[in-house]
Amino acid sequence: MDTTTRLLLPEVTEALHSHPQELVALTEELHPADLADLARALEPELGHRLLAVLPVGIGARLLEACDEDHRLALFQSLAESEMAHAVAVTDEMAADDRADLYALLPSSLRAKLLAALDVEESRDIRQLLSYREESAGALLTTDFVALPASTTVAEAIDMVRESAAEMETIYIAYAVDPNGTLLGAVSLRDLVTSPLDRTIDAIMNPNIVSVKVDDDQENAARLLARYDLLAMPVVDEHHRILGIITVDDLMDVVEEEATEDAQKMGAVEPLHTPYATSSLGEIIQARAPWLVALFVAVLATENVLEHYAHSGMVSAAMLMWFVPLIISSGGNSGSQSATLIIRAMAVERLGARDTVMVLSREAIIGLILGVLVALVGVVRVLLTESTRSFEMAAAIGLSIASVVAVGALVGTGVPMLLRRLGIDPAVASTPFIASVLDIAGLIIYFEIADLFLP
Repeated sequence: MDTTTRLLLPEVTEALHSHPQELVALTEELHPADLADLARALEPELGHRLLAVLPVGIGARLLEACDEDHRLALFQSLAESEMAHAVAVTDEMAADDRADLYALLPSSLRAKLLAALDVEESRDIRQLLSYREESAGALLTTDFVALPASTTVAEAIDMVRESAAEMETIYIAYAVDPNGTLLGAVSLRDLVTSPLDRTIDAIMNPNIVSVKVDDDQENAARLLARYDLLAMPVVDEHHRILGIITVDDLMDVVEEEATEDAQKMGAVEPLHTPYATSSLGEIIQARAPWLVALFVAVLATENVLEHYAHSGMVSAAMLMWFVPLIISSGGNSGSQSATLIIRAMAVERLGARDTVMVLSREAIIGLILGVLVALVGVVRVLLTESTRSFEMAAAIGLSIASVVAVGALVGTGVPMLLRRLGIDPAVASTPFIASVLDIAGLIIYFEIADLFLP
């Protein structure tokens, strides 16, 4: 709980119990994020009452700042008699946040609320709800400034001033033709510094980056980051502008994707709700399948060890002492490579054309790292082993160098192969790669040792 929430919590609690009229003074200057934290910190019954007594404008800001689960809980806490208040609150929300809320509602409640809206608002929400969940269209807002290209700067400034309060952003306006086709963009700076009698098509930037409505959200995020944009237009197949995606919405997508990838790399099925609000059953369900699968994979190492233990190698018992050293070196090397490559594919757009370059690079890096780690292992053996120490040192050193090099190649190759097959590379979790390298490392180790210590 931050300082603002801790200081205001007693006063807001008291106001909800005895003096609801004081809530406006306590909350109207709060940042929406602080307001959402305050609502979460309240006792459940008070948190639910908060939305009912707040003015619609503040209530809208509260819902916009909440995560999905909390937003739905607050909204559904409104009684049947407060549906008019519910409609008024959603009417004040940004178009994209409002559509997200309606998507969460039970179909019966959603239909009831849509029927209470005016025709244009209802049609707008239905259209936003029709877009594929992971598409750019699912993030767009229709609250943007569109200016006819033939409009003068003076007329455009008046249009921006009149609509500013309802827009998601006014820093960028978009020039369109009579059919709504996107022609260019005009910044607020250009508007206020250009001669008033000039037309928009004379001052607009025609080289504008846009995204198709069916494009993936990750692609939209990459474009926004690459061109350092605050907002990006979303167009249909005829290049007609449908809305815009703002940087704050895409930041949420980036955070969600990073969280999902991190969970996959840890061999966990992505959670659909925040960890703190996920049930024990949901967490177990996310973790159990991979944990069981990895356990079954690790059973293969037992078979490998059993095979070499009964192979007749005189030195097999002595070699067993160094098994953890060998397999951990390979697993660590593979995990490092996998982490670097998966992230590089996400942010640097490594593709199939880079496969040979990347594998060659990792092979060299793996060999160099393998030699460095092997030197440490050789010194360790020479200092502590008295029986056949030179043969043992040679076997351990060559095994470590080989396993680390193979680990680098496996950690690199598996994610790239998965990408080639159309599978999310993050599925190549570090525990999975470590398990594969445990088996490979044992085979390499005992085969090399058999050459030096038959």
